[in-house]
Amino acid sequence: MVPDMAVWQPGHMPRRGRPPLRSDDTILDVALRDFAALGYDATSVRALNAELGLSHETITQRFGTKEALFRAAVSHGVHRFVAEFDRELESATPADDLERLRATTRAFIVAMSHHPALGELIHHQSINDIERDVLMTDIGLGDRLLTVSRLLHRLRAEGRIRDIDLREFWFLVQGGAGPLHFEQLARMFDPVDGPLERERHIERATDLIVRAVRTDTPD
Repeated sequence: MVPDMAVWQPGHMPRRGRPPLRSDDTILDVALRDFAALGYDATSVRALNAELGLSHETITQRFGTKEALFRAAVSHGVHRFVAEFDRELESATPADDLERLRATTRAFIVAMSHHPALGELIHHQSINDIERDVLMTDIGLGDRLLTVSRLLHRLRAEGRIRDIDLREFWFLVQGGAGPLHFEQLARMFDPVDGPLERERHIERATDLIVRAVRTDTPD
Protein backbone atom coordinates (compact mmCIF):
# COMPACT_ATOMS: atom_id res chain seq x y z
CA MET A 1 0.00 0.00 0.00
CA VAL A 2 1.24 3.52 -0.79
CA PRO A 3 0.82 5.87 2.19
CA ASP A 4 -1.17 9.07 1.85
CA MET A 5 1.03 12.12 1.55
CA ALA A 6 -1.66 14.76 1.97
CA VAL A 7 -5.16 15.10 3.37
CA TRP A 8 -7.69 15.40 0.58
CA GLN A 9 -10.73 17.61 1.05
CA PRO A 10 -13.74 17.82 -1.27
CA GLY A 11 -13.43 20.80 -3.60
CA HIS A 12 -9.76 21.31 -2.79
CA MET A 13 -7.68 21.91 -5.91
CA PRO A 14 -4.24 20.33 -5.71
CA ARG A 15 -1.21 22.51 -6.23
CA ARG A 16 0.59 22.31 -9.54
CA GLY A 17 3.52 19.98 -9.78
CA ARG A 18 3.85 16.30 -9.06
CA PRO A 19 0.43 14.70 -8.28
CA PRO A 20 0.02 13.64 -4.64
CA LEU A 21 0.30 9.98 -3.74
CA ARG A 22 -2.86 8.23 -2.59
CA SER A 23 -3.11 4.85 -0.90
CA ASP A 24 -5.20 2.12 -2.51
CA ASP A 25 -7.54 2.32 0.50
CA THR A 26 -8.13 6.04 -0.06
CA ILE A 27 -8.85 5.54 -3.76
CA LEU A 28 -11.24 2.67 -3.05
CA ASP A 29 -13.04 4.62 -0.30
CA VAL A 30 -13.71 7.52 -2.68
CA ALA A 31 -14.61 5.18 -5.56
CA LEU A 32 -17.10 3.31 -3.38
CA ARG A 33 -18.66 6.58 -2.25
CA ASP A 34 -19.02 7.83 -5.83
CA PHE A 35 -20.37 4.52 -7.17
CA ALA A 36 -22.94 4.62 -4.34
CA ALA A 37 -23.93 8.24 -4.96
CA LEU A 38 -23.93 8.22 -8.77
CA GLY A 39 -24.36 4.60 -9.79
CA TYR A 40 -22.03 2.55 -11.97
CA ASP A 41 -22.70 4.15 -15.36
CA ALA A 42 -22.47 7.76 -14.15
CA THR A 43 -19.23 7.25 -12.23
CA SER A 44 -16.21 8.46 -14.22
CA VAL A 45 -12.71 7.13 -13.59
CA ARG A 46 -11.30 10.32 -15.07
CA ALA A 47 -13.39 12.37 -12.64
CA LEU A 48 -12.19 10.19 -9.76
CA ASN A 49 -8.58 10.90 -10.70
CA ALA A 50 -9.32 14.62 -10.79
CA GLU A 51 -11.20 14.49 -7.50
CA LEU A 52 -8.20 12.88 -5.81
CA GLY A 53 -5.69 15.15 -7.53
CA LEU A 54 -4.14 12.25 -9.46
CA SER A 55 -2.90 12.08 -13.02
CA HIS A 56 -5.60 10.89 -15.40
CA GLU A 57 -4.15 7.37 -15.84
CA THR A 58 -3.29 6.64 -12.18
CA ILE A 59 -6.40 4.67 -11.20
CA THR A 60 -6.41 2.67 -14.44
CA GLN A 61 -2.74 1.81 -13.96
CA ARG A 62 -3.42 0.55 -10.43
CA PHE A 63 -6.78 -1.18 -10.84
CA GLY A 64 -7.33 -1.75 -14.55
CA THR A 65 -10.77 -1.30 -16.11
CA LYS A 66 -13.71 0.51 -14.57
CA GLU A 67 -15.36 -2.86 -13.92
CA ALA A 68 -12.22 -4.02 -12.10
CA LEU A 69 -12.23 -0.81 -10.04
CA PHE A 70 -15.89 -1.38 -9.16
CA ARG A 71 -15.19 -4.93 -8.02
CA ALA A 72 -12.16 -3.78 -6.01
CA ALA A 73 -14.18 -1.01 -4.35
CA VAL A 74 -17.01 -3.41 -3.54
CA SER A 75 -14.59 -5.99 -2.14
CA HIS A 76 -12.94 -3.27 -0.05
CA GLY A 77 -16.28 -2.06 1.34
CA VAL A 78 -17.74 -5.51 1.99
CA HIS A 79 -14.54 -6.68 3.66
CA ARG A 80 -14.71 -3.79 6.13
CA PHE A 81 -18.44 -4.28 6.69
CA VAL A 82 -18.08 -8.01 7.34
CA ALA A 83 -15.07 -7.49 9.60
CA GLU A 84 -17.03 -5.05 11.78
CA PHE A 85 -20.11 -7.28 11.79
CA ASP A 86 -17.97 -10.23 12.89
CA ARG A 87 -16.27 -8.21 15.66
CA GLU A 88 -19.63 -7.09 17.04
CA LEU A 89 -21.06 -10.61 16.92
CA GLU A 90 -17.97 -12.17 18.49
CA SER A 91 -18.12 -9.71 21.39
CA ALA A 92 -21.55 -11.12 22.36
CA THR A 93 -22.05 -14.36 24.25
CA PRO A 94 -25.54 -15.58 23.26
CA ALA A 95 -26.89 -18.43 25.36
CA ASP A 96 -29.37 -19.62 22.73
CA ASP A 97 -30.69 -18.87 19.25
CA LEU A 98 -33.03 -16.11 20.39
CA GLU A 99 -30.16 -14.26 22.05
CA ARG A 100 -28.09 -14.91 18.93
CA LEU A 101 -30.81 -13.24 16.87
CA ARG A 102 -30.56 -10.18 19.09
CA ALA A 103 -26.77 -10.11 18.82
CA THR A 104 -27.01 -10.52 15.04
CA THR A 105 -29.54 -7.70 14.76
CA ARG A 106 -27.35 -5.39 16.80
CA ALA A 107 -24.22 -6.32 14.83
CA PHE A 108 -25.95 -5.51 11.53
CA ILE A 109 -27.20 -2.14 12.80
CA VAL A 110 -23.72 -1.17 14.01
CA ALA A 111 -22.01 -2.27 10.77
CA MET A 112 -24.64 -0.62 8.56
CA SER A 113 -24.35 2.66 10.45
CA HIS A 114 -20.58 2.79 9.91
CA HIS A 115 -20.67 1.85 6.22
CA PRO A 116 -23.50 3.87 4.64
CA ALA A 117 -21.93 3.95 1.17
CA LEU A 118 -22.14 0.16 0.90
CA GLY A 119 -25.82 0.22 1.85
CA GLU A 120 -26.52 2.99 -0.66
CA LEU A 121 -24.73 1.05 -3.37
CA ILE A 122 -26.71 -2.12 -2.72
CA HIS A 123 -29.98 -0.19 -3.06
CA HIS A 124 -28.99 2.14 -5.91
CA GLN A 125 -31.49 1.84 -8.76
CA SER A 126 -28.74 2.01 -11.40
CA ILE A 127 -26.97 -1.10 -10.06
CA ASN A 128 -28.01 -4.10 -12.15
CA ASP A 129 -28.55 -7.65 -10.91
CA ILE A 130 -25.07 -8.83 -11.92
CA GLU A 131 -23.39 -5.95 -10.08
CA ARG A 132 -25.65 -6.46 -7.07
CA ASP A 133 -24.73 -10.14 -7.03
CA VAL A 134 -21.10 -9.08 -6.65
CA LEU A 135 -22.14 -6.96 -3.67
CA MET A 136 -24.09 -9.72 -1.97
CA THR A 137 -21.66 -12.58 -2.47
CA ASP A 138 -18.19 -11.03 -2.31
CA ILE A 139 -15.96 -11.66 0.73
CA GLY A 140 -18.47 -13.43 2.91
CA LEU A 141 -21.54 -11.17 3.01
CA GLY A 142 -23.64 -13.83 1.32
CA ASP A 143 -22.33 -16.43 3.78
CA ARG A 144 -23.42 -14.26 6.72
CA LEU A 145 -26.87 -13.81 5.23
CA LEU A 146 -27.19 -17.57 4.69
CA THR A 147 -26.30 -18.10 8.36
CA VAL A 148 -28.98 -15.60 9.39
CA SER A 149 -31.52 -17.33 7.13
CA ARG A 150 -30.80 -20.65 8.85
CA LEU A 151 -31.11 -18.99 12.25
CA LEU A 152 -34.51 -17.56 11.34
CA HIS A 153 -35.60 -20.97 10.01
CA ARG A 154 -34.68 -22.71 13.29
CA LEU A 155 -36.48 -20.13 15.40
CA ARG A 156 -39.60 -20.28 13.19
CA ALA A 157 -39.60 -24.09 13.37
CA GLU A 158 -39.44 -23.88 17.18
CA GLY A 159 -42.31 -21.38 17.21
CA ARG A 160 -40.15 -18.74 18.93
CA ILE A 161 -40.49 -16.07 16.23
CA ARG A 162 -43.20 -15.05 13.81
CA ASP A 163 -43.20 -16.06 10.14
CA ILE A 164 -40.46 -13.64 9.05
CA ASP A 165 -38.10 -14.35 6.18
CA LEU A 166 -34.61 -13.04 5.42
CA ARG A 167 -35.84 -10.21 3.16
CA GLU A 168 -38.17 -8.89 5.86
CA PHE A 169 -35.43 -9.15 8.47
CA TRP A 170 -32.95 -7.27 6.23
CA PHE A 171 -35.29 -4.33 5.73
CA LEU A 172 -36.25 -4.22 9.41
CA VAL A 173 -32.57 -3.89 10.28
CA GLN A 174 -32.10 -1.28 7.54
CA GLY A 175 -34.85 0.74 9.19
CA GLY A 176 -33.20 0.37 12.58
CA ALA A 177 -29.94 1.75 11.19
CA GLY A 178 -31.70 4.56 9.33
CA PRO A 179 -31.23 7.42 11.84
CA LEU A 180 -27.52 6.59 12.09
CA HIS A 181 -27.20 6.32 8.33
CA PHE A 182 -29.16 9.46 7.40
CA GLU A 183 -27.73 11.73 10.10
CA GLN A 184 -28.81 15.03 8.54
CA LEU A 185 -32.38 13.82 8.15
CA ALA A 186 -32.35 12.49 11.72
CA ARG A 187 -31.39 15.96 13.02
CA MET A 188 -34.75 17.25 11.75
CA PHE A 189 -36.30 15.60 14.83
CA ASP A 190 -33.89 17.17 17.34
CA PRO A 191 -36.30 20.01 18.32
CA VAL A 192 -38.86 17.38 19.39
CA ASP A 193 -36.76 14.40 20.51
CA GLY A 194 -33.44 16.01 21.36
CA PRO A 195 -30.09 14.99 19.83
CA LEU A 196 -29.74 11.38 18.74
CA GLU A 197 -27.77 9.31 21.25
CA ARG A 198 -26.01 6.68 19.17
CA GLU A 199 -25.62 3.83 21.69
CA ARG A 200 -29.07 4.37 23.16
CA HIS A 201 -30.60 4.22 19.69
CA ILE A 202 -28.73 1.03 18.78
CA GLU A 203 -29.98 -0.75 21.90
CA ARG A 204 -33.56 0.52 21.56
CA ALA A 205 -33.76 -0.30 17.83
CA THR A 206 -32.36 -3.79 18.45
CA ASP A 207 -34.86 -4.44 21.24
CA LEU A 208 -37.74 -3.12 19.13
CA ILE A 209 -36.93 -5.39 16.17
CA VAL A 210 -36.46 -8.50 18.29
CA ARG A 211 -39.64 -7.85 20.30
CA ALA A 212 -41.55 -7.36 17.04
CA VAL A 213 -40.64 -10.81 15.72
CA ARG A 214 -40.87 -12.85 18.92
CA THR A 215 -44.02 -14.88 19.46
CA ASP A 216 -44.06 -14.36 23.24
CA THR A 217 -44.73 -10.63 22.93
CA PRO A 218 -48.26 -9.24 22.49
CA ASP A 219 -49.44 -8.02 19.07
